[in-house]
Formats: sequence, structure tokens, C-alpha cells
Amino acid sequence: MLRLEFQDVRITYTTQTASGRGEIAAVDGVSLVVEPGSTVGLAGESGCGKSTLAVSVLRLLPANAKVEGKILLGDESVSDLTWGRLRSVRWTEASIVFQGAMHSLNPVRKVRDQIAEALIIHAKGADAKYKQESARITRVNELLQQVGLPRAKGLSYPHELSGGQKQRIMIAMALACEPDLIIADEPTTALDVVVQAQVLDLLTALVRDRGLSLIMISHDLSVLAATCERIVVMQDGRIVEQGPSLEIMRNPQHPHTQALASAFPVIGDLSSRLKLPTYTAPNAPHAEPAERQAAAHQGRPALEARNLSVTFNGRGSGAVKAVDSVNLTCNTGEIVALVGQSGSGKTTLARTLLGLQKPTGGEVLFEGTALSHQRKALKAYRRAVQFVLQDPTAALNPKHSVYEAVAEGPRLHKLDGDERDIVAAALAKAELNPPEKYFTAIPQELSGGQRQRVVIAGALALDPEFLVADEPVASLDASVRAGVLALLLKLKCELGLGALVITHDLGLAWNIADRVVVMYQGRIVEEGPVEEVLLNPQHEYTRRLLSVVPTRESPVATSSVPLKEQPLEDEVQDGVR
Repeated sequence: MLRLEFQDVRITYTTQTASGRGEIAAVDGVSLVVEPGSTVGLAGESGCGKSTLAVSVLRLLPANAKVEGKILLGDESVSDLTWGRLRSVRWTEASIVFQGAMHSLNPVRKVRDQIAEALIIHAKGADAKYKQESARITRVNELLQQVGLPRAKGLSYPHELSGGQKQRIMIAMALACEPDLIIADEPTTALDVVVQAQVLDLLTALVRDRGLSLIMISHDLSVLAATCERIVVMQDGRIVEQGPSLEIMRNPQHPHTQALASAFPVIGDLSSRLKLPTYTAPNAPHAEPAERQAAAHQGRPALEARNLSVTFNGRGSGAVKAVDSVNLTCNTGEIVALVGQSGSGKTTLARTLLGLQKPTGGEVLFEGTALSHQRKALKAYRRAVQFVLQDPTAALNPKHSVYEAVAEGPRLHKLDGDERDIVAAALAKAELNPPEKYFTAIPQELSGGQRQRVVIAGALALDPEFLVADEPVASLDASVRAGVLALLLKLKCELGLGALVITHDLGLAWNIADRVVVMYQGRIVEEGPVEEVLLNPQHEYTRRLLSVVPTRESPVATSSVPLKEQPLEDEVQDGVR
């Protein structure tokens, strides 16, 4: 078994600035030991150095990185490994499960061939086990079974798999050459709660059954506590606290750890329910409760679905009903959370409500009028109902400035008034102040939260009457997530702006939503006020979603369905998202 040790490790990046070359310390004097067979969680927000520290184990840092101190894998110093020895260490002794499975998998190769690639690379020497293709296929089938996937999934391309299935393929790849150490970098980010629980179950079982060492990286302490014995919290490149998982979760000592522990709302905790954060001006009057401020804006139906259905023609398996006879009403000044797993049809429903997907049955109404799919009518409708995309990095053109990104909508719709004033007002509403500071910035110069606010500003620039937000905080850090949710709540309270928020995060629903709508297999199975649905669920599926939500008090929530029989996830079909 392999022992990993960091001895006073310092990692700096050399950057070019207007004033010349400079250095940024990503990791600043970290000492840490990962004993054989142990599980360690690295916690912290983006930029704290946790991923940099982890990938340094296999020398996967960019060329502008400089490593000082010692990183020991067993008795060998990673810095001193020859290229040939390093190539041998990767996959066979230590491997990595990267965060974005879709970005890490080759879109034009079957996943079976991608898993087998590591076996081919290391099939050297006279006694190599996997020189023959038949042996590799047998091993790949074993790995698929190990991660709870049927053999047939090996013949799929990445886009034909759900998010949880792609993440399991990444774990199978990491296990291919039977390493002693696995590094999992945010392996459950943006996965729904059931699939997250399944992936955490899988990692826990692998550690237990195979005696693996595991380093798991996340900004969510509850996720780490569900899998790891010990949690190490990093801030600004340094370790600020470490200890047994439950102790860190329930009795954090460092202010940063306390902030991480409290960042995710606990369902049932009234202190995090519709709470207006401290974003008001210092001399502003005391803010009213959110529900009282928003009361005047609520009432009439804004967006409706009546008996709405969407059917896709699936390959080989016939027609697939992504949305099945759905009736939904979203009122003005109201936040409705549409929750469900990947494959439940919630995003297809949202796209249909936005006029991006034609229904095969039923109708969409806006303010009582049926939605027309004629081009002129759709243009006016899309100004009134704006879409906030999940991934701000993908939503923004990397070569366009913030000004250009926000001004695009007003130009397209030929809004009256001074364009500069419209852009500045939209950025101010999205709490990017002073607005002029951001005019010339490009997306790569902004943080994740700032990018998401730019996307929201682009929607606000058209003075919409309703927002549809698809997983708006799925990939954001704890504090950044809280800030974006606070912004949505502020827009509701101050502008009366209603929203349909698509999410798998039940804590988000508890935090800001007025009503919850639960979707499963294309149908709405339960809906009602947040307190009723989340505190007293009636449908079995809602109860299951709640049962796998890890909390500070019970961070080891796991899936109740065995890995080899996952009906809810494996029912995901092409086109159902």
C-alpha cells in the first residue's frame, strides 16, 4: 500500500501582469500525511489551493507552476521521478477522477474503449495481463459491474449517458490498473442528490472492499463527511483546520470552517428560510421579512403549462415521453423550485415553456395568452421571459467584454434609451458595482459568481417579467452560491420578479422558493408550499429525494438502492434531461 506525504509544500504560479512578471502562491507551506487505506477530504472554496495540491501528486500542474518542498509517494519523491517512472506511477499506483466527466471523456469514442486505454498503455512486458483484446474487454466488463453499470453501457458514447453514469465511467477508468491511491476532484458537483448519494456509496464501498486510499476534494463539507474519515480545510493556500469528519462538521473551530459548515441551508432550519442577507446599504432602513416585501407583487398567473407533453423519438427503444401531461402555474412575484433527478424531464419542460422546444401536446400560456411559435411573437415573449443558463462560462462569449454581453439583448430588441445607461443599470441590479468597473472585463477575468451575475444582468437588461433559471448555482462555491441566491431573492422582493428555478438542490428550494414542484419520469408527482412538501412529503419519490440529502447533523445519508439496481437513474433515455 502507498503512503502519501506532503512536506512543507509551496506551489507558485508565474504570471505576466502589466507591471511585469509576478508570482501567485496557490499552496503556501502545506504539510499533510495520507496513510495507506485512509480517506481524507480536502475542503475549501475555489482558489484555496486544494486542487493544485492534489494534482501535484502526479505532476499534472501547468508549466508555469513551481513546486518547493517534498511530495513523497511511498519512499519516492515525486519531483525526482523520471518521465518513464512517472508514466508507470500514473494509473497503476495513483489515479485521478476529474471534476467534469463530460469534458474529460472523448466525445467521439465509446466509453469502453476509453476505459481500456489505460490497460493498453500499461500492457508492456512479457507478463503483461492485458495485451490481448479479449482480456481487456473482460476487465472493462468487470469494472463496469464494479461501478454499478450494465455491460451494454460500455458501447455508449458519452453524450448517451446521464451525468451520474459518466461520473461512474470516470471512476471505472481510475480503477482500471488497480491503483493504491485515488484522488477525486469534486466528483459529485452538479449531480442530483440521488446520483450524488450513489457515487458516494460507490467510493465508500471501494475504499472498504479494496483498501484504497482516497483524497476527495469538495467545497461541500457534508459530501466529504459522507465519505471521508478526516477533513482538512484550506484557505488561501494554507491548512486552517483539520480533524475527524464529524467533529469538523458539528464543532468547527476556524471561522472559515464555520462559514463552510453553515453555507448550505438545512431543510427545516427557519433561520435560512426566505432570509434576506445583509446586502442593503449601510444607512438603509431595516429590511422587512422577504415574504412581507414580496406579498404585494404576488397574485396573478404569469407562466402556465396546460396538459403539456413532449415526446422524442428514441433510437431503438421507440418514443420517449420527456414531459407527460404536465399542468403548472407560476405566479408573478413568486419563486417556484422545479426539482427532480437528471432525466426527470424538468429541463425539457423549461425549454418548452421558453418556446425553445415545441410541445407535442398541450399549450403554454403567458399572462393568459397561448404562446405562439411565430417568429415575431416569440421574440416579444423571450424579452418578457428570460432564461438564465446553468454554466456561465459556456453562456458568455470568452472574447466579448461584459459590456458587450449585457448590451447584446437590448441591441437585438432595439430598446429605447441610452445603451450605456441600460447596461450600467442592469449590472447594478445584479450587484456588480460600480458597473463601469466591469465594462471592459472579459469572462476569464471574473470569478464564477461574477460571471453568473453577468448572465443575470444580461437577462435584467431587457426588463423581463419572469425568469427561468436552470441550475443557477450548481457549480458554485458555498459563499458564491449564497450570494447568487440572495440576488434572486432580492430581485423578487424589490422588483416583484418571479422565477422558475430548476434544481436538484432541495436546500436551495428551502432557502428561496415559495413553492416546490417535484418532477419524476416526465410527470409532476407532488407540489405545494415549501414547508408542506419538504417537511411533510406525501409522495414516495419526494421522500426518497429528501432521504439522500446530507446535512450537518446527518452527513452520511446514502442511497437506499443497491448499486447494481438503480432504476431511477438507469431509466434516463436519450433526449430526456
